[in-house]
Amino acid sequence: MKMGLLKTFLYYFQLRQGTILIAILQLVLSGYVMIFFVLGLRHEAGIQNMIARDTEDVLEREALEEITSKHINSHRMELAHHNVTEKVYLIYCGLVIVIVHFVSTLLLLYGALMNNRYLMTPWMMGMMTIIVALIISLFLVQEDCPFIAVIGGRANVIDRLLVLTLALVCLYMWLVVYSTYRYLEIKKGVIHEVHTVNEKKYMRPTTENKKPQRQHVALPQPYDV
Repeated sequence: MKMGLLKTFLYYFQLRQGTILIAILQLVLSGYVMIFFVLGLRHEAGIQNMIARDTEDVLEREALEEITSKHINSHRMELAHHNVTEKVYLIYCGLVIVIVHFVSTLLLLYGALMNNRYLMTPWMMGMMTIIVALIISLFLVQEDCPFIAVIGGRANVIDRLLVLTLALVCLYMWLVVYSTYRYLEIKKGVIHEVHTVNEKKYMRPTTENKKPQRQHVALPQPYDV
């Protein structure tokens, strides 16, 4: 089953131009998200320091408080520290994913500019993973059960519609890049075929194609004695 290829991007731009625009927009978006994650890490680091200071204060007041209050305070500190640590790990995972996406988008932009279809493959694989994850999240995210960081917990109809719209937009961008990839592959195949035909047309006959010619050897004539 062959997949239909697109001919234009938004009925106005060519596929190569659309691929370049998609790469530029993705680079800007990835850069913004990376800045957001870095700021989030700094914020969580500040919260961790604050919790550490509060924990030290609780330990210093242990001798002056009752056992029940000590247990409640220590439990609260442990719970807060656990929540902050979990958020830090999630932010680190998100930052790694965004960095990988940023690098693959750089390869996509360079491949579109240089007409190198192989450099488009990492971006297509990563985008297809994102599309599949978004589609799965529409069906497997239950109430109070986060499945993906994009849409977790109580996901109502509006959230699911937003995720569905995002998945469709990502799918359209993937189709544009895939169509560009296929056209570059077809173009390279046609150029290779034409080059081969021209080589056969203008190829000089080799010695193998020549028929062996008979050489007449002059024999010495006998003398009359």
